[in-house]
Amino acid sequence: MDSSNIRFTFRKYERISKKKEIEFVLSYGKKCFYNGLIVYLYKQPQQKFSRIAVLVSSKIEKSAVVRNKFKRRIREIFRLNKHKIKTPTDFIVIATRVSIKQKYKILEESFLKILYDEGLI
Repeated sequence: MDSSNIRFTFRKYERISKKKEIEFVLSYGKKCFYNGLIVYLYKQPQQKFSRIAVLVSSKIEKSAVVRNKFKRRIREIFRLNKHKIKTPTDFIVIATRVSIKQKYKILEESFLKILYDEGLI
């Protein structure tokens, strides 16, 4: 794929925002865990694009600043790597006490390792 044709944007339709859709992926999706990062994924070949939701409980981290920083990092990792995903997939990323404190590079490596292990990239 030519890099000039790739749009590195994160559109509203690439978010999973409905509670019902999140619960569906959590119920029927595959749970993957690597290096403190929990990702539920559910392949949606009938869709044209992949979608993501990031869940961070206030029980994991009290500070809203830290919770939002984690969410921004995960969304950025998704935004920069979504063009590599072969099959449209719904992702739910859940923060853990370990993952919320990790550096961007470690989070990116963990997320990409999960995608690679599942044959999505």
